Amino acid sequence: MTDTTSGLADNLTYWRSLRDQANAGELHVEADVAVACDRAFSDYLEELDKMFEMTVGLSSPEGFGELPSAQMLGAKFHRLAIGEEGSASFAIKQQIEIIKTMREFFRHYFASVEATDTATAVTVEELSPPK
Repeated sequence: MTDTTSGLADNLTYWRSLRDQANAGELHVEADVAVACDRAFSDYLEELDKMFEMTVGLSSPEGFGELPSAQMLGAKFHRLAIGEEGSASFAIKQQIEIIKTMREFFRHYFASVEATDTATAVTVEELSPPK
């Protein structure tokens, strides 16, 4: 595992921990922070999706020509673009997973507010005099 891969894995573990703490009611997020972060994450996920699609274009070894050195260069670009661990597509996939987990953490706020609003509405209805 490379340092970058290890860092991404640690990041994912950290945000999963925060998400789980929020789900357990141990963390609270301010409303304006949750809304701003959700919007930013949505925009960033769109950019990451575009970047991921671009990695496919980088992986065309046949576009480098017929010379053995060109074939070797093409294979290297292919490996760096869409290969296993350490490739651009691998790193982008991991980043997408981290951003989705971060978004889940902040979206916990929305579910919490909705549950509170529903409970409040039920309580108000119960306390209201019959019509």
